[in-house]
Amino acid sequence: MRTVWIGILLIILGLGISIFAVSLIVSYLFVLPNRSSYEETFFSGIKNGEIVDDVFQSHDKEELFLTSADGCRLHAMFFPVPDSRKAVMITHGIKWSLFGGYKYVELFQSLGYHVLLCDSRCHGLSGGSHVSYGFYEKNDLALWADELEHKLGKDVFIGVLGESLGAAAAVELMKQDRRIQFCIADSCFSDLTELCRHQLKGVVKLAVPLLIPLISRLIKRRHGWSLADISPVRNLEQTDTPLFIIHGKNDQLVPPQMAERLYEKKKGVKKLYLIEGAGHVGGFRQNPEEYFRKVQDFLLRVEPVK
Repeated sequence: MRTVWIGILLIILGLGISIFAVSLIVSYLFVLPNRSSYEETFFSGIKNGEIVDDVFQSHDKEELFLTSADGCRLHAMFFPVPDSRKAVMITHGIKWSLFGGYKYVELFQSLGYHVLLCDSRCHGLSGGSHVSYGFYEKNDLALWADELEHKLGKDVFIGVLGESLGAAAAVELMKQDRRIQFCIADSCFSDLTELCRHQLKGVVKLAVPLLIPLISRLIKRRHGWSLADISPVRNLEQTDTPLFIIHGKNDQLVPPQMAERLYEKKKGVKKLYLIEGAGHVGGFRQNPEEYFRKVQDFLLRVEPVK
């Protein structure tokens, strides 16, 4: 009998060590995913037709750098238009760079917007020790809003468009910064804990209830934030900033139900665009003309009357 109990204890101990080891590995990979280089994202944009090299090179643009409160050097690219008091910040998804947002420059400039493409921390030419899924990124965007006010004046009309991770940061910014006049969120998750639970359950289904709290605690210990700190849907009903939610119905990374939850929670001016057949951040590629028209209709709805 004693031998049986010793065997059970050893199994439990081994299981505990295994869960801790998996949590440790996942927590590191979670905040330091395998990112594409700045150059790779540029040439990928050329390959998939989102960037025409000659057009990009001839585009009037300015590279900008600033430093965050925690010492992170941030990079962005500014595309001006003449005589405008409107600007939009565009922030990309995880593993990519600001070149992911270049496809929107023509649309926004045609509507009279200065465009600021932002490299998220730990991506592109921006520095940073890790990815924080909106926790620090929202404050980085607020610094870029400061920069736009410095360049264009305090009365500038500022909006933000984000994809995936960038969408979560954009929504979090919208909730805390009254200067943001509209937000367009493409493929945004509603809650980071729920997203992790969704992504892990297919891999380690039985251990998910143990892994999630442990991963969160390890991240909190190393980086000062936890999974529970990042929830775009939390208190979303308390902001009256117009929100346009875009999501692919075939998104396997962030389930479209998260977009529906964001839409249901939001009060005031809001719009939901679910795209048949589109995967994660795939709506633009699915139908660029329709995507542009939907964005344009939303902007015309929320812009101030001249």
